[in-house]
Amino acid sequence: MMDKDSLDNEPVNSEASSDDDLQTNIAPDNEAEILSEIEKSIEELDLGFDPKALNVLDDEKATPKMIDALKDQLGETISARLFGIANSVHYGRLSSGRLTRIREVVTHLGTDTTRAMVTFIAMRALASSHEMDLIFARSFAVSKLSEIFASQMGVDRQLKNTISLGALFMEIGKIIIMLYSKTSGKELDNKFIEKHYRHMNAKVLEMFELPASLIEIVNHNNFRFEKKDSLAPTAILDMAQAIVERSFDKYGIWRIESSMPDMEGLLYKSTIGSNIQSQFQCMEMSSYLEVITSELTEREERMLAAAEK
Repeated sequence: MMDKDSLDNEPVNSEASSDDDLQTNIAPDNEAEILSEIEKSIEELDLGFDPKALNVLDDEKATPKMIDALKDQLGETISARLFGIANSVHYGRLSSGRLTRIREVVTHLGTDTTRAMVTFIAMRALASSHEMDLIFARSFAVSKLSEIFASQMGVDRQLKNTISLGALFMEIGKIIIMLYSKTSGKELDNKFIEKHYRHMNAKVLEMFELPASLIEIVNHNNFRFEKKDSLAPTAILDMAQAIVERSFDKYGIWRIESSMPDMEGLLYKSTIGSNIQSQFQCMEMSSYLEVITSELTEREERMLAAAEK
């Protein structure tokens, strides 16, 4: 089991040693100049709203009215997806009633999760190719799977949330570089992207004032153990990422198998598979997920038969 301080010793290194060995076709001087231009391009991203509007989330003097005004500032698409996520079964809204005000969403999700989800949703809207959209879909899948792994391993809620949110931005630097390449007309090879995307991951999180713990997550490179025999939090992400990428490489989507709720909800009202499916639907990513329904065990069939009587 990992404690919530497990990230404290995680090194923040914008360009890990193995990345330094990647040789691109760009001269070193030009490479530094391009990196500077890419960093500046982050400030010029049009997310459809003023990122400073999110500062109300951390303003202790903010009134409920000021927080609720954020809904209109974010726009219909971002707000709809944010409310969908907050009202999903995954976040405990099965029978508690729907959240109707954004102040309720912030209270329910927490400020860090709200800020991170808004940033992720807004960044995804910038995807201008299938390749970019795949990156967002993979990242979302890794976020969900790493959260499940963390729960199974007994990771505390705060650290589990950090791992899950960090997964959303593990490849965001690739998006930034690809967007820059498209708008500038400068062709940047995959080696350049692989060498520098972690650095850009951190720059994005810094720009949008996301927690430092997420920056530590997105900057890691090696599969790490810590203390005597424990997995580092980033190792959970690595395992989830390997599984998700294997599925995307083979099927072009995340294919999973899970029990699913029966028609009347007599046996199961929700399952891990249905929760994941709901989350992908909220994010309008259903085309990147396939849930194969597991056959009921003999015990489950007996339980269902008894419930139907």
